[in-house]
Amino acid sequence: MKKIKLLLAVLLTAVFSGCMDHHDDPAGYTYGNPAVGEANTTIADLKTKYKSVAAADGVEEVTDDITISGVIVGDDESGNIYKNLYLNDGTGTLVIGINSTGLYANLPVGQKIAIDCKGLYVGGYGTMLQLGGLYQGGIGRMSEYLWKDHVKTVGEPSLSYPELTPMEIDESWLSSADQAEAPFFVKVKGATFEEADGLTQYAAPESLADGGNGINRTLKIGGTSVVFRTSTYANFATDYMKTGEVDVTGLLTQYNGDWQIMARTIRDIE
Repeated sequence: MKKIKLLLAVLLTAVFSGCMDHHDDPAGYTYGNPAVGEANTTIADLKTKYKSVAAADGVEEVTDDITISGVIVGDDESGNIYKNLYLNDGTGTLVIGINSTGLYANLPVGQKIAIDCKGLYVGGYGTMLQLGGLYQGGIGRMSEYLWKDHVKTVGEPSLSYPELTPMEIDESWLSSADQAEAPFFVKVKGATFEEADGLTQYAAPESLADGGNGINRTLKIGGTSVVFRTSTYANFATDYMKTGEVDVTGLLTQYNGDWQIMARTIRDIE
C-alpha cells in the first residue's frame, strides 16, 4: 500500500511539473537576446541618418553600434499587417520586416523592446525607410533567427505607454508633412470611406486584389483622398465598410510619394 501511495505521489508530481513546463515561463524570461543593450539612438535620428538611402530605394548594412528601443504599436494580430512590426519611441515610428508570422503571440501591441541594429539592414521600400535584412540586393525581411539575436523584450506588455496614443492628423497636416519621416502612428477623426455604400467590403472579392494581396479603397479626410489599404488575408476583409463619418486609427505610410493608411484591426475603425 505504501508503494502504491509513493508511486501515485511521483506520478502527480510529474504531471504538475509537466504542466508548469508547458504553460509557465520561467521567472525573468526575456524573448530574444538578453545581451542586447540600452538604446543609444532614437528612431528619428535613425531615419535622418539613412534618409538618403531610403530616398534612393537603396539598402545599407548598419555598421555602427546603434541600439533603438520603443513600444510596438502595430502587430500581425488581425492578418492585415504581414511579417512586419511597427515600433514607436515617441520621436517616430519604424517598420521592421521579419520573415515570421504570429509575431503578436510574443510581441503584441504594448510590448516594449530594444533592438541592436548593427548587422541588420536599412533601406527604402517605395522610398520609405524599413529595418530588416538583405533580399535580392534590396531591403527585405530578416530571418526569425537573426531577429531573435538582435532583439530583447523589456518588461511586460502594457497599454499605458504614451507611445500608444496616436497623433491626431487632418487635411492640413497631410499637406505639409514630410513623407521622409513616414510611417506615422495616427488617428483621423470625421473621415469617410468613398466606396462605403452598405454593400462594399474592405478587401473582397479577392479578384480585386493586386500583386501584394491588398485592395485599395479611398478614405476622404476633408477634401483630401488617401489610399486605405487592406489585405485580403485580414480577418475583417469581408466586413462591410462603415458608412458615414468614422474615426480611424492606424499606420500612415507612403509608397513612392502616395499616402496610404492601414488599420491594424477592425477595432481601429470607429
